[in-house]
Amino acid sequence: MKIDEKVLTYFESCNSPVDKEGYLYKKIKTSYQKRWFVLKGNLLFYKERQTDRDLIGVIVLEGCTVQLCESEENFAFSLVWSEPGLRTYKFAAEDQASQESWIKALLSASHSYLALLVMEMESKYKGERDKRLEWVYLRGGKRAGFVLEGSCERRFDGLMVIPVRMTNPNSSPNLQALTVSSKTSNKKSPKLRPKKNANVVSVFDPYLAIGEESECDFSQLHEDYGKEVRELIATWSKRRHADAEVQEENLIDFG
Repeated sequence: MKIDEKVLTYFESCNSPVDKEGYLYKKIKTSYQKRWFVLKGNLLFYKERQTDRDLIGVIVLEGCTVQLCESEENFAFSLVWSEPGLRTYKFAAEDQASQESWIKALLSASHSYLALLVMEMESKYKGERDKRLEWVYLRGGKRAGFVLEGSCERRFDGLMVIPVRMTNPNSSPNLQALTVSSKTSNKKSPKLRPKKNANVVSVFDPYLAIGEESECDFSQLHEDYGKEVRELIATWSKRRHADAEVQEENLIDFG
């Protein structure tokens, strides 16, 4: 495969991100010669000096492995391809820190490494997503799952209603609701719509799963509470009026 030299030269010198650059000693025939290397993606460019415009060559790193090798030079390593007919490149770094840095950069330069990295990130993402799945145990030993949808959470006076999506195929497809009392109260609670004998679902405390007919209608709830408040106001007004009449009867007329 032939690639236009001008295209490679432009890509090496353009403002695209550089993964690593610096001097390495490249083995040419029987000796090591100092060259300037630039790593961009899976392409390793090299030229004689950093300020040179013309490239000496480029190495495509796809499919290669990075190995330590024995050499007369210290801190040596090599790029090896398993396919027959492909040559092995040998390099030497100036010190151990530079050697380790270059080996790490070259190992992570291929697309196959990026594919493995993406797979690992996908696995972690799925693991975090699965943590949101909570399990409940239905009566009769059946197991079903539900997902709490925090964005749809609604709060009323003394109540917190959380919509629930049931994943058990045997359960009702309608939207279920978990109703949790947020505080204790001695007041008489409003009477909601009558409930049938729904299946009782055992869940992890403090949540209580109610049947289909326990879905809260805000307008109905508002009306029930408003009715009770109006009754209390009327009772209080009558009592206050009666107290006022008693006080008036107990007054002594000094006229």
